[in-house]
Amino acid sequence: MSKLSDILKSWNRVARPFLQLHGFKQYGKDGFGRMTHDQVFQFFIFNVHRHTHTFTLDISIRPMYCENQNYLVLRPGNRLGKLATKNGLDTWWPSDTDEVTEKSLTEVLRLLQESVLPFYNNTRTSEEIIKSYQKNFFGKNKFGDRVSWGSPGYECFDFGYIYLRAGAYEKALKEFERCSKFVSESNYESERQRNEKYLKLIELCKTGKQDVNAYLQNQIQNSLSNLKLADWLFADIYKAIARYFPAAVEQAEVEHLLQSINQADITVGKDQLARSILIMADGNLHELRRLFDTGFLGDPRDVIMIATGKTNNKSDSSAPFDY
Repeated sequence: MSKLSDILKSWNRVARPFLQLHGFKQYGKDGFGRMTHDQVFQFFIFNVHRHTHTFTLDISIRPMYCENQNYLVLRPGNRLGKLATKNGLDTWWPSDTDEVTEKSLTEVLRLLQESVLPFYNNTRTSEEIIKSYQKNFFGKNKFGDRVSWGSPGYECFDFGYIYLRAGAYEKALKEFERCSKFVSESNYESERQRNEKYLKLIELCKTGKQDVNAYLQNQIQNSLSNLKLADWLFADIYKAIARYFPAAVEQAEVEHLLQSINQADITVGKDQLARSILIMADGNLHELRRLFDTGFLGDPRDVIMIATGKTNNKSDSSAPFDY
């Protein structure tokens, strides 16, 4: 039964409540992911063995402010067995029959809940990634050797951007200096040509926050476009959609409506408005449609103000929901 489509059919039946509770949705034909409020894409991909009735999962995170092409790099991360099982060995789960597959997927779900979710929940922002990566007095980081943060010695190609996003400009500068050294000493001309980019990044670390933020925002937009994630909502919003609208057909309509909000047409944050709309509608699809039909009551700020009055968090209605 190792066909990917059959495995995913069983997976959606076994794991749907877990996926919705934590803001995950399907990505491509073989993956599931969520986008954090700090633009970190956290995902896992099903990997079906070519020659045996077995499968495994690749676990990873990709900050959108790092360099991303039109494919997902599986670092920082690891295989599920190496990250989550007691022995830390690469593990392939059997899928010979429907019954065997469901048993395997139930174990996989348990490992995701117990070991992978804590990894994701501690890498939602650049600051959290840094805390999880940094080693303590004993030379150990938060996840030990169960998470690979990149090819040994080459972590700088991600962590330069991660430190830059966190505002740690001096550390970012040192990482980009390492990048520059690697590419300038490469035997390949195409690699050496990249050095100009890292020299500019070194200079960027010496400028003000405004220039850094503008650069990173452009990097984020490029990554979202390359990876076909530009229309994705943040994980906390997907979780709220599932909570307010349990029916799949309603979830699809609500997602489409929230994705249609054009930042250029409003003077408030798109994500803040989306969260406020969900609070105001409170599971009533007709009310949610009305908010869009009326141009957000004529002024999106009114929607946010009313939503803020309905929540316990009076000080910051733009904060993401828990996820």
